[in-house]
Amino acid sequence: MDKKTLKVIEKYSMPFVQLVIEKGEEDSIFSDLSQIKQVAEETGLPSFLAQVAVDESDKEKTVRFFQDSVSPLVQNFIEVLLYNHRSKLFYDVIVDCLNRLEKETNRFEVTILSAHPLTGEQKERLIPLIEKKMSLKVRSIKEKIDDSLIGGFVIFANHKTIDVSIKQQLKVVKENLK
Repeated sequence: MDKKTLKVIEKYSMPFVQLVIEKGEEDSIFSDLSQIKQVAEETGLPSFLAQVAVDESDKEKTVRFFQDSVSPLVQNFIEVLLYNHRSKLFYDVIVDCLNRLEKETNRFEVTILSAHPLTGEQKERLIPLIEKKMSLKVRSIKEKIDDSLIGGFVIFANHKTIDVSIKQQLKVVKENLK
């Protein structure tokens, strides 16, 4: 993506995120935007919106679909994007808003890879440790199962990683034996 496009995306996302924080609606807006992002990725929306052959009105109709299931603040934000003919950038603006919301509030979605599902109690015990080690607040936990880890877990948040998996420990032992 070129610098000009990034500036346009920033032009929309920065004021919106500031407004969301001023109104104290970070959690509900983060939830709305996360759902939009998930649906967009599952349906291939970014590539659809990027196609030159698709008529602008069809893109706008598709983006308007999201207005039915989100808060009034997000509805108005979508309307502003469409009014300014920015449907092509819709997905990128949503992603940028999510990233800015996380950074501005220092509250992040944490992804935990583990060999086996974690219990609710284990997750609750991990939250204060994650917050202390990564210097952030946990907004939510997203858990993924990875059988190759053997045991333990890997935590990802804010471009940081904590790897306490048996797989990693065996790798370290192997390196030390060389």
